[in-house]
Amino acid sequence: MARPAVRRDRLAALDGLRFLAALAVVLFHFVGQTPWAMITIWGRPYRSTFPEAHGYFAYGRLGVDLFFLISGFVICMSAWGRTPRDFFISRVTRLYPMYWIAIVVSACIIYLTDSPFGHPNPRLLFANFTMLQTPLGVDNLDSVYWTLWPELCFYLTFAVVVWKGLTYQRVVIFCGLWTVAAVLAPGAQIPLLSLMVNPTSAPYFIAGMAFYLMHRYRPTPLLWGIVAMSWLLALHFLLAPVGGRNNWDTWAPWRGWLIVVTTVFFLLIAAIALGWTRWIRWRGLTVAGTMTFPLYLLHDTIGMTIAHYYGDRVAPWALVGVTVSALIVLAYLVHRFVERPIAQAMRRWLNTAAFGLQPPTPRR
Repeated sequence: MARPAVRRDRLAALDGLRFLAALAVVLFHFVGQTPWAMITIWGRPYRSTFPEAHGYFAYGRLGVDLFFLISGFVICMSAWGRTPRDFFISRVTRLYPMYWIAIVVSACIIYLTDSPFGHPNPRLLFANFTMLQTPLGVDNLDSVYWTLWPELCFYLTFAVVVWKGLTYQRVVIFCGLWTVAAVLAPGAQIPLLSLMVNPTSAPYFIAGMAFYLMHRYRPTPLLWGIVAMSWLLALHFLLAPVGGRNNWDTWAPWRGWLIVVTTVFFLLIAAIALGWTRWIRWRGLTVAGTMTFPLYLLHDTIGMTIAHYYGDRVAPWALVGVTVSALIVLAYLVHRFVERPIAQAMRRWLNTAAFGLQPPTPRR
């Protein structure tokens, strides 16, 4: 294998895409949700609030798929050359501080106000704090949390490769094994296998890893083959009438647009992997990228509660514009002054902690 051309520049385009994906999901929740959800939130049918825009913004839910593509790329990139300990600390400090902050905020809104989310059993809250509510069979406190389980499974399984040491060959083998598992899981009818493999999300993570290998080493027919297979499987699960990525009972778009949008996602990541976006270096995109996770986790409960309270008193588009702008500012402030200090403190503590099975020194 030829020595890779290591590119140390920050991928600002990737940060920008991540922010756009989050913004697409945010606008979907405000403007493009199912008719029943729109009535629950806004107090009236979408035809009287967003009659023309609703159908377009409904595609914003696909921003999650772009998230998964980017995650496969970024996790592979950030884990390269790291020890399992480093990888564990980086993932824990990346996910849990902001997640716990979001749960506290959401819980305060859900349990202390007349929000459209009702008042679920407190048991749900405690399960959600673990981020393991999906295998526990417990509902998400906030609907957006569903994406965290596929991410967590990806980290857990990829940690095995990190433990062995990341190489081109090992990542390719991992992509191949995960692809096979994603193909077999639906027909195997083994719930635990499907729970861990996440077949409907797996193609995006796999393609993201293959794209990173292209970025690091150069494209090869093998890597293009992995991407092509992932693209086909992604479309298969997206268009599947039952058990796929989409619930056709609540959203039945023209299938051609689903194919177009998904293909554009793959092409955008391909452009980044091939270096076609290296000229994009605006620092603002990097800042936007840091706000993505807070914006994604905070927007739903806060935004939908605001829409529920003021939807019949303020012009819908004005309310959406002001609320989304405020959420973006809030995401930046929370990241800058809350999440980052907590993550740094947690990182310092974990860096000095002992993870071995040896007992600590006895007290005297």
